Amino acid sequence: MTCYNCSAMTDNDQLLHKIGNLIDQKLEPIKKDMATKSDLESVKKDMATKSDLQEVKQSQGVHTTILGQHKTMLEAVLAGQKDIHDTMATKADIHRLEQKIDKVDKHVKSHESRIDNLEDEAGLPNPHKN
Repeated sequence: MTCYNCSAMTDNDQLLHKIGNLIDQKLEPIKKDMATKSDLESVKKDMATKSDLQEVKQSQGVHTTILGQHKTMLEAVLAGQKDIHDTMATKADIHRLEQKIDKVDKHVKSHESRIDNLEDEAGLPNPHKN
């Protein structure tokens, strides 16, 4: 028995083998650039998880709150300082007051002296003097 298709089958096998080799050649550069399972596991291990990101968001919220509180405290301190500055007497204000007090004191002493003299002349006793 003679096989008439054997030659065609051998040709087909050779053709399939060549196609396989060609596919392997074309895939080789792609395989070199592809990440392996261990590469992916390493990246996965280094990636932040959803819970890590949630912790960062919560921490960021706390920091934002604290920053807001500090800003509010600073604004209150600055407002207090401005109020003190606006209402505080200056050295010039104090000097003017001292001059007015000295002037009033001289007038009071002058009036006391005159009253004492008038009381002495009239012979009236001062009920407030001992």
